[in-house]
Amino acid sequence: MKAKKRLPFIDKVFLWINCGLCLALLTSYFAPITDPNKYWIIAFFGLAYPPLLLVNIIMIAYWLLRKKWLALLSVLTILCGFSVLKNNIGFNPGNSNIIKPQGDNDVRMMTYNVHEFNKYGYTSDISTRDEILNIIAKAQPDVIAIQEFFTRKRGQYAMIDSVKKRMGCTDFYYECFVGTKEDGLGLAIFSKFPIIAKGLIQLSAMTSDNQCLYTDIKKGAHVIRLYSVHLQSINFRPEDYRYIDSVKQKGKPDFSSTKRLGGKLKKAFMKRADQVAKIKEHAKQCPYPYIIAGDFNDTPTSYAVNQMAKGLKNTFREKGFGLGRTYNGDFPNYQIDYIMASPQFDVASYTITEKKLSDHYPVCADLLLK
Repeated sequence: MKAKKRLPFIDKVFLWINCGLCLALLTSYFAPITDPNKYWIIAFFGLAYPPLLLVNIIMIAYWLLRKKWLALLSVLTILCGFSVLKNNIGFNPGNSNIIKPQGDNDVRMMTYNVHEFNKYGYTSDISTRDEILNIIAKAQPDVIAIQEFFTRKRGQYAMIDSVKKRMGCTDFYYECFVGTKEDGLGLAIFSKFPIIAKGLIQLSAMTSDNQCLYTDIKKGAHVIRLYSVHLQSINFRPEDYRYIDSVKQKGKPDFSSTKRLGGKLKKAFMKRADQVAKIKEHAKQCPYPYIIAGDFNDTPTSYAVNQMAKGLKNTFREKGFGLGRTYNGDFPNYQIDYIMASPQFDVASYTITEKKLSDHYPVCADLLLK
């Protein structure tokens, strides 16, 4: 009998690397169900899911050229986390940009972190403000949740009046957390239908805009509640972004800077987990069909996002297509804005408008009340 050929040394090295990558990817599957307040290290594997998925796909390609049967190692690992994959990549082509439904039971919901109506990385630019307003007007949302909403009492940045005019609505709810209501930053909800009740769920200090607003909106015979959320930011500073850029360009990480960034991420993972628990507890008491939308500041493989999605319909998973990236800043360059609906809704469409104005892209979904 012909003796079996042993793997060449280079293949043995790559096999060990592949095993390590598979183990890391498998660990990332625990991030959605592991509270970072108990085992925070798992959250970092969840954050690393996209690059871990990519390198495992590269390993599949490598083994297909070398030893085809070894490609099964990464193939099976990826399939083990197919549910996680579906949260990160949409498999629903042809479900965006549909004509807006006109029935009594439909709601076109939009969420947009407008970055104070300033272009990301730049100072005030009136053309950015106008382009953001044009996007809102073109989308024709019935209800919009806006994070990092900056407004003044009068002038070019009297944004409450500007948004009302572009949407053709009169009802809104605005809470200011930084500055004053005459010149400040906060969260806002605008609705084409009457707002009959509203309130604030405090998630952090009142000097921070990481908060949650809710409004009860009456459309015809129905009352629908909207939660507009802005979960805990990572609070990276300019020096942190400079360090990230330096690592990207030179590939030379610095221990103290890496530790500083890791500490900020860890703190944010934990805070978001607690904030989600507060919102979910409040939603449990809601007597109406409800929508939770906004800037979650976390990825589809995170504990915070998956806890929020429990018992709800994630509109991206239902009707999204492709990678679903909603953040176009430096980090994390992933999907971090979401629209989720209670089971009384069906999801008809999901759209991301990929236009770089803010550091976020606006997200829009058509929801049909059963």
